Amino acid sequence: MHKMRWTYFLILFFCLINFSYAKAGKPLRQNSHIIFPQHTFKRLPAKAKTISLYEAILLAVRSNPNVEISQLSYLSQKFNLFVQEWEFYPHYSLQASAASNRSGVPGQPIQTAHGYTVQPGISLLTPIGTQASLTATNNISGNYNPGLSLQIIQPLIRGFGRAVVEAALFNARDSEVISRLNIEGVLRSTVSDVINAYLDVISAERTILIDEAAVKRSEQSVYQTKLFIQSGRKAGNELVTVKANVASAKSQLENDKNNLTQARYALLKAIGVDPNTDLYFSSIDIQKLIDKYHLPPIEETKLLVLANDIQYQTDNITLNGATKRTLLTAEDQRRWQLNFTLNATTGNGSGGGQNAGVNSLFNGANQTQSVALNLTIPIDDQLAKQAVVNARVALKSAQLALLQEKWNKETSGINGWNLVSSARRTLYYAIDAEKLQQKTWNISYQKYLHGLIDSLELQTAQLQLIQAQQSLLSAQIGYLKALVNFDSLIGNTLLTWHIKVRC
Repeated sequence: MHKMRWTYFLILFFCLINFSYAKAGKPLRQNSHIIFPQHTFKRLPAKAKTISLYEAILLAVRSNPNVEISQLSYLSQKFNLFVQEWEFYPHYSLQASAASNRSGVPGQPIQTAHGYTVQPGISLLTPIGTQASLTATNNISGNYNPGLSLQIIQPLIRGFGRAVVEAALFNARDSEVISRLNIEGVLRSTVSDVINAYLDVISAERTILIDEAAVKRSEQSVYQTKLFIQSGRKAGNELVTVKANVASAKSQLENDKNNLTQARYALLKAIGVDPNTDLYFSSIDIQKLIDKYHLPPIEETKLLVLANDIQYQTDNITLNGATKRTLLTAEDQRRWQLNFTLNATTGNGSGGGQNAGVNSLFNGANQTQSVALNLTIPIDDQLAKQAVVNARVALKSAQLALLQEKWNKETSGINGWNLVSSARRTLYYAIDAEKLQQKTWNISYQKYLHGLIDSLELQTAQLQLIQAQQSLLSAQIGYLKALVNFDSLIGNTLLTWHIKVRC
C-alpha cells in the first residue's frame, strides 16, 4: 500500500510538470500568426534612445551621406542649368585704363601727356543664333573723343535655329531632371535598405527568443531524465544525449546574439549614423507592416515599373535628348556656313573740333557702316562625316539598348510579382507547419514522459520544432522583404511611407 502511494505521487508529479511546461512552451498566437513577446537582451544605457522603424527611416532620409551627396550633385546641376540660361542673357563688360607719358628732348621743355579710356559694352546671344554687341569707347587725351560700335552676326545656314543654338541648354535641363530623379532613386534605395536592415534586426531578436525557448526545453528534458534515472525507469546513458542537446542549444544561442550585434551595426550603417551611436530599435507588428503594402495586378505592375524606374527614365531622357541632339549638332556642322554681318561705327575721331565731344557721335563726320555675307563651303570634311556616323550609331545603339532595358524591366516586374506571391504562399505553409510541429512536440514529450520513446527521439522532435519556428520566422521576414523590394521596384516606396522629394 505504501509503495502504491509513492507510485501515485510520482505520476501526479510528472503530470504537473508536463502541464506547466506545455503551457509555458507554447508561443502566443493571434490571427494565425506567431506574435513574439517584447524582449530585452540587456539593460539599455541611461543615454540610449529607442526609435521605431518609421523614425529610423526619417533619420536616414535626413542624415544618410548618400542622400546628402545626391542633393549636392543636384545643386551643381541646377547651377549648371542657370549658367546655360545665362548664356542668353545680356552680358555687360567694362574696361578702363589710364596712362601717363613723360618725354623730353634736349633743348626743349619736358612734355607730359595723360590719357584715359573707359570702354563699357553689352552683348547678346539670341536663341536663333544672332550675336549682337554694342561697345562705347571714351578716350580722353587732351580732347574727349567718344565712339560707338555695333556689330551683328546672324548665321543663316550652319548654327541657325533654336534646336542647334540651345542644344546645351536643353541638355542642362535634362541633366537637372535626371539629377532630381537620382535623388528620388537614392531615397527609395535608402528607405528600402533601412527597412530590410531593420527586419534583419527583428529577425535576429526573434531567433534568440526561439533558441532561448529551445534551451529551456532542453534543460527541462535534462531534469526530467535525471528523475527517470533516479526512479530506475531509464538508463544512465540517456543523460548524455539530453545534455548534448542543451550544449548545442546554448552554442546556437551565442551565435544568435552575435548575429544580433552585427545586424544592429548593419542597420546603423544603412541609416547613415556613427556606429557608436546609442540607438536601439523597438519591435514591430509584422502583420501590420504586411498590411501596409499591396500587390497590384501583373499588367499594372509592368506599367508601374516602366513609369517609375529611375534608370529607365534616365536612359529614355538621354536618348530623346542629348543623344538626338548630338546627331543634330553633328549634321549641322556638315552644312555650309553663311553668315550675315553688320558693322556700324560712329565717333572714334581724334583731335578737337567736330571730332571731339558728344556731338561727334551724331554729326555724321565720323561714321562707317558695312554689310557682308561670308560663305564657307566644306569640301570632303571627313572629320565632320565621322562625327555624323558616330552620332547615328550611338543613337541606334541607344534605341536598341532602351528596348532591351524595357524588356528587362518588365521581366523584373513579373519576377518581383511572382516572388511576392510565392513568398505569401510560403508563409501560409510555414504557419501550418509550425502548428503541426508544435503538436508533434507536445505528443513526443507525452510519449517521453510515459517511457514510450527515448531521449534521442525527443531531441529529434525538439530540432524539428526549432526548424519549424525558424522557418516561420524566415517566411514572415522573407515575405516582408519581398513586399519591400517589390514596392521599390514599382516606385511606390516614398508614397507608402509619405516621404516627399524636396530639391
